[in-house]
Amino acid sequence: AQPHDSHVAKRGNPANPGEVVPRRFLEVLGGTQLGPFTNGSGRLELAQAIASRDNPLTARVYVNRVWQQHFGEGFVSTAGDFGVRTEAPLHRDLVDYLAAYFMENGWSTKKLHRLIVLSATYQQSSDAATDTLKTDPDNRFFAHMNRQRLDFE
Repeated sequence: AQPHDSHVAKRGNPANPGEVVPRRFLEVLGGTQLGPFTNGSGRLELAQAIASRDNPLTARVYVNRVWQQHFGEGFVSTAGDFGVRTEAPLHRDLVDYLAAYFMENGWSTKKLHRLIVLSATYQQSSDAATDTLKTDPDNRFFAHMNRQRLDFE
């Protein structure tokens, strides 16, 4: 009923408490500008900080996963690590545009799917021209639609 701040367990031992740590968003992700949580347990404030317009990484990761669902390959090869320990996305402007569109439209997955499916990139043929196969054999520039197996469902 009364949430409180926790002690750091030194060396992971709860019997050896360290200094008190306030309930707040991780400084590694949000920086120091976000203050401690004040309402209840802080779960709602944590969710609001994650899905905030000030934290575009959440929208970028989600857009990458939706793109990967449609095209078989995302902007970043590892969907769980969005350019932190991997290479930067090749189409950074497109990712930023889709993430901004996603946030401006109330984080609506349906509108994001509609935008992608109605795009000229999605509606391309899977037949590749020989010159594009020579210049971009992995189709990283989406010159044609990649062939992919359909899911069972």
